[in-house]
This record gives sequence, C-alpha cells and structure tokens, in this order.
Amino acid sequence: YMGPLPDRVRDAGMAALARRAFPVGITAGYFFAPAERVRAMLARLVGADPERIAFVTTATSGFALLEKNLRPEPGANVVLLGDQFPSNVYAWRRWRARDVELRMVVAPDAPLRAIAGEPGRTARWNDAVVEAIDARTRLVSIEQAHWTDGTLFDLARIGARCRQVGAVFAVDATQTAGAMPIDVDALGIDALVVHCYKSMLASYGLGFVVLSERFTDGEPLDEGWLVRAGSEDFAGLVDYQDAYAAGMRRFDTSLRSNGMLIDMLDAACELLLQWRPERIRAYLLVIEAGFAERLAASCYEIAAPADRAANLFGVRLPSGMAPGEVREALAARRIRVSVRGSAVRVAPHVFNDEADLDRLAAALESLAA
Repeated sequence: YMGPLPDRVRDAGMAALARRAFPVGITAGYFFAPAERVRAMLARLVGADPERIAFVTTATSGFALLEKNLRPEPGANVVLLGDQFPSNVYAWRRWRARDVELRMVVAPDAPLRAIAGEPGRTARWNDAVVEAIDARTRLVSIEQAHWTDGTLFDLARIGARCRQVGAVFAVDATQTAGAMPIDVDALGIDALVVHCYKSMLASYGLGFVVLSERFTDGEPLDEGWLVRAGSEDFAGLVDYQDAYAAGMRRFDTSLRSNGMLIDMLDAACELLLQWRPERIRAYLLVIEAGFAERLAASCYEIAAPADRAANLFGVRLPSGMAPGEVREALAARRIRVSVRGSAVRVAPHVFNDEADLDRLAAALESLAA
C-alpha cells in the first residue's frame, strides 16, 4: 500500500530535516526553485507541459480541485469504474444532489484471458466504459490501472470518446505513474491526478495534477500567498495581489515548499527519469514471465501482460480459497501482498527480481496443493 523509499530519496528527506533544524540557511529561493525543478521533471515523466502542472497534497485534494471547478447541469452523468479508489468517487457523489447520475461501470464476469476467440475481462470492461459514455456525459474519471488488480484501461480509446461528446477526461495514475508510460498530451487527458507515495517512490503528502486549458481560469482550493504573482519578493508580500502566478501554479499547495517533501520527490524523479517508465515496465514483465507461466499451468489466474500493469496485478484464486488467508499464509513466509476486493494484489518494482517471483509462485503452489 506504500512504495518503499530508495536510499537516495530517504537521504534527501533526512538532509532537508537537518536543514530545517537550523533554518538560517533557508532563503526565499527554497520556496520556489525546488518546486520549479520538480515541476519540469514531472512534465518529462508524464508527457506534459510543465506550465500545466500543479502540486497537491493527495489524490483526494486533486479530485476536490476538479469538483470545485466543474459545473455539470442537472440530468448530466459521470462515468466511473466499479470499485475504483474512493478518492476518485467521493468527490463526485456530492453531485448527486444536483441530479447528476453516477454510472459505475463494474467489471464483467468473464475469464481474465480470451478463450476461443471470445474477448477476455479487460477488453469487455473497456468496451463497457466506452458504451457508458453518451451525449449527457460531462465527466469520465477513471484509473490508468485499476487499483485492486491492475486492469489496464485503453486511455486513447476512452479519451477519444470523451472528446466526441465534450466530456472532461480525468485519470488517476497514482498506482502507475513513473512505473509505466503515460503521455498526457498525446492522450488528450484533461486532468491527470497522482499522489507520489506509491509507484513514484516518494513520500506521503505531496502529489501533482496535470490540467488542461479547461482549468486556466479556475478557482484554487485555498488562497495561498505562494501562488500569487510576484510572491518571490518577500519584501513586497503586503502589496497584495489579485493576480495569480503563471500557468497552473494558482492551484499549488503550500506544501510544495516543505523541504522534506519536495526534496524527496526531486530525488525520486531523478531516479525514475534515469530508469525510464517504459524500461521499468519492460523489466517487470521479464521477471514476471516465468511466474505467469507457472500460474497459468496451475489453478490460479493472471491476466495477459497487455491487459494489466506490470507493477500492480491481481491473482485470481481458485474457488474456496479465501484471499485474506492467502495473504496471511504468504506473510508468514515473508512474502508481502495485499488483498483488494477479491484479488490478491502483487506489487513488484525495480527492487524485485525473478527469484522473488519464483518464491511467490512456489508458495502459491504449495497453498493450493
């Protein structure tokens, strides 16, 4: 449920804490320059203009920002995924009081993989999402990969359908950002929301959003001084400004100037840019190949590589096997997995290798024996 901190990221946080203990060396520049450096790196990671990026505290605050600035009319609808993460649900439930319909597109009851030419679960789920979007849809807010089992959604196809009907297209990539490619500009995503404590390998409490021109004149969640034009001049802060800083900085949380959070995110971005999201996904699929073959020959099920995230995927258990009991049995063998919904969720990253997946496969085989 939380990515580990690489040594470089941990050390950056500790150095920032030491600096904060004796703050005479913290100048006005620390409130701005680190955030701008990270903003540029985040843009490279997700294929976006850095001027479209704003810092938020959590995914919840990112979706709250969207909810505040969108005004659906009565009779409109919002398309969501069944069982998607609550941060991307509760904001929209408020709209029910405005007579807005929430369409939860649940996972189809289908095999994980295609059989005899019949499409598998992922293809059918994507079809159902596209079919749920109509002329009254004002927002489609989904995940790049479903948080319970890593099911991948066809963002290009769904985004194209959103543009056909004029719907806002929002994507939660908290589970996948940094660990697999995403290109916001190419996909036409109006709002990408990421909390950086998971696949981004940074700390809890700082994330980011990428916003389209729809939000250029939007209202921030609060009226912080940091996001006003000219706020770099501390001597002139009492010359109050109505104008905001350029780009999407009006939406920035003041926690972007928390040295521990921004420096840890800086270090994490440097690593992820060195490793590159596409290489991370390719590496994980390689180390998972033998594991997937072993499971395919057993009583367990796992989706095909093209249908799932590599850094987050679900293992479907045979009938009668309780997910919670499997998790506890694996924990007793020092193998850590999660249970989300009915799936045993496995979340490898670059700190894993084939031997780790072999151990997991052997443990699952023994539990089914």
